[in-house]
Amino acid sequence: MACSELCDIVEGRTLHCYIVKGGNPDSLVLTGLVDMYAKCGKVESSHDVFDGISDRNVVCWTSMIVGYVHNDCVEEGLVLFSRMRDALVEGNKYTLVSVVIAFAKLRALHQGKWVHRYVIKNEIELNSYLVTALVDMYMKCGVIAEARVIFDELSANDFVTWTAIIVGYSQCGYPDEALKLFTDEKWKGTLPNSITLSMDMYVKCGAMENARYLFENFSHDDVIAWNSLSSAYSSNGSANEGLMLFHRLRSEHLQPDEFTMVSVLSICASLGNHRVGSSFHAFTIKEGLLSSNLYVDTALVNVNAVTWNSMISGYAMHGDCRNTFTLLNDMIRESFEPNDIIFSSILSACSHRGMIEEGWKFFYTMCETYRFVPSMKHYTCMVDLLARAGRLKEALDFIENMLIKPDISVFGAFLHGCGIHNRFDLGEVAVRKMMELHPHHDACYYVLMSNLYASDGRWSQAYQTTELMKSKGLNKSPWV
Repeated sequence: MACSELCDIVEGRTLHCYIVKGGNPDSLVLTGLVDMYAKCGKVESSHDVFDGISDRNVVCWTSMIVGYVHNDCVEEGLVLFSRMRDALVEGNKYTLVSVVIAFAKLRALHQGKWVHRYVIKNEIELNSYLVTALVDMYMKCGVIAEARVIFDELSANDFVTWTAIIVGYSQCGYPDEALKLFTDEKWKGTLPNSITLSMDMYVKCGAMENARYLFENFSHDDVIAWNSLSSAYSSNGSANEGLMLFHRLRSEHLQPDEFTMVSVLSICASLGNHRVGSSFHAFTIKEGLLSSNLYVDTALVNVNAVTWNSMISGYAMHGDCRNTFTLLNDMIRESFEPNDIIFSSILSACSHRGMIEEGWKFFYTMCETYRFVPSMKHYTCMVDLLARAGRLKEALDFIENMLIKPDISVFGAFLHGCGIHNRFDLGEVAVRKMMELHPHHDACYYVLMSNLYASDGRWSQAYQTTELMKSKGLNKSPWV
């Protein structure tokens, strides 16, 4: 999908909405959505789509595993890999690259060796990325000899693997070996300017520490490398590091270009920092870097849009509905579109103020006017809104008609409303749904059920539930 490559979450959500409205999308289309959300850093949304795919093939599983690993959720990625194997789906070379990267990040040598043996045993093709991942894993785990054997036997003059082992030698305290390899006649055709490409590869694989090491040791005076690293910080949530990198670039008397400014303005947008963004805007004009550049203009628009979003969310979270709605209308009149976070804040404000009609209005506006596909957070806010107001049947109907499978947070919001309005019969429905979602969870759901029965005067059922909990070997936590 183009939205995946451009990391355009707004267009991606719009496309998702059209797909849902079209009905019965196949697994290929849904896998594309999994990939899109993951590349945009929305791992929860990616997982929601993944959970809705019934006929998962290796491509579908791999897309979700890659998404977890590249967003630094390595444990979740490995758990999913285990689930994939339990489902009797064999991973391919692309699955295994991400699994090896995950083990490298965890310094899990034993598990990394298992993957290496699995690759050999199943005669899986060793492409450049898989070889590089294995070299990097062994280097990070301190098994330098094994990394060198793989490099010598399998690298086939590949500059990405060449870069990986040089970085590995340097980080493991063998600078002489790194220098020897760097100056080896065999690698004469591998140009130093390929370091920037290697940095890009590390960034895309989520290995920021390797990218930073390359930058510090090989590409210090290359503005393209500065831009590449700054852009990476901008897109992976490390905004402050990106700003510090820009200030360092200026202190070292290097001249930024328009691509540098796109990165720093995007960082200001992600931080919602209008003041700093305005300073960078002035710098861009002063240095003659604006010149009707579409990407710079877009970054400036994003800075202003995030300022609106921050103000509206702030009013909403403090329960100031009047100013929230006034600012939202002003924002729309100024041709800035609200994002999904704004609607979460507004729906939450409506819930705490009991503003049912306004909540429905903004929920429909979000879905129909702005084409957002509701996230679990939006659904939870709506259930909380209805349940707090005592409209429990309406809330239950809403849950049953959700486009995604409701989770614990949705039923928790519903249960809270049941408690407020003494509807213990419906509360029992909520707790049973929660137990279905987590059948092997701890004792908390049994305690909830027992308390519901006791609140309704059904002492026999309360006692039976407590005894059932004990028979399953579950212990009540001291804070429950």
